[in-house]
Amino acid sequence: MSLFGYASKEYQDEKGREFFFDNAKFILILLVVLAHATSPLKTVGSTDMKGIKTIWTIINTLHMPCLIFISGYFAKGYIRNGVVKTRRLITYVVYYLAAQLFVSLFEYYVLGYSATMARSVFAPRSSLWYLMCLIWWFGFLPYIYKLKPAFIIPASVIVALIIGYDTKACDFLSVARMVNHFPFFIIGYHFKKEWLFKFRKLPVQLAMLAVSFGISVWAYFNISDIPSRIITSNFNYYESNLQYLDAEPIMFLNRLIFYIIAGIFCFTFLLWVPRGKAFFTRFGSRTLQVYILHRFLYLAELEYQWYKPFLGTRSGYIEMCLIAVAITLILSLKPFEYPFKWLSKINLKRFERSEEEIKV
Repeated sequence: MSLFGYASKEYQDEKGREFFFDNAKFILILLVVLAHATSPLKTVGSTDMKGIKTIWTIINTLHMPCLIFISGYFAKGYIRNGVVKTRRLITYVVYYLAAQLFVSLFEYYVLGYSATMARSVFAPRSSLWYLMCLIWWFGFLPYIYKLKPAFIIPASVIVALIIGYDTKACDFLSVARMVNHFPFFIIGYHFKKEWLFKFRKLPVQLAMLAVSFGISVWAYFNISDIPSRIITSNFNYYESNLQYLDAEPIMFLNRLIFYIIAGIFCFTFLLWVPRGKAFFTRFGSRTLQVYILHRFLYLAELEYQWYKPFLGTRSGYIEMCLIAVAITLILSLKPFEYPFKWLSKINLKRFERSEEEIKV
């Protein structure tokens, strides 16, 4: 038995579902909730604001790039033998429209946001940009999946580096985030898990952990110079408060450095994720519901300033982290899955074309 409570050979369930990816997804969605829950603590009245901001920066450099990488990996089944499985794309559209509606209603009727608040189906509310990006990526995939990785991956990076100079590509249809995060998605799509598992040896794991730790220590001592808006990827270079590399011809280097560091963190994380079944493995298939539902609590936290009792002390930060863990576990429970199952079955066949009609 291992530290995580599983036998080393127990890597799949009876249906062939690998525990490794569910483990990774649950830990990452926990980090998403944790980052949002503690976000107000990094800038307001904290005695260890520098440390909290560093943790927030590290988490945000890891969680979404790695989740998107895994989304790309599982997009392999979207196209089989030249046939597009349209159901998944339509499900994402339904999820997005429903979530967009309910978040807007929540903001207006519960939080009391102004009636003049901008509302548009083309401007994702809150964290719904990820759903919009999934719609984009799965919509593009039938047209690019045959392109060689040696072309499409560098091309996606180059386009992302260039779009940072575009002052209009922001929240509209999440275009900026869609382009900026696409390299992680397309790398995941072309990735083979065997490549990763070849490196899951203790010397490599320790070496990558040391590299990531070194970057984290550097980040702590230079946290005020790190442009957080490059990490969130929804701002152009001119609005990213660049402290260094701020001359216009070299602004793109900020995003390139982010890609490199995010890649290092993701690789290190995946090297250490347990491969066998753990107590939280079963929650890994329900990460999308956590991603959408926790945002309502985060919006309420900001509006009603629920974070105030936790300000100013390290114990308060730890308590907020524990609350984030509890929220993640609760929202991962099966009852919260039912609305999403219901939405995924809303007359989809009426809108789907038969598989025979959608060949690429």
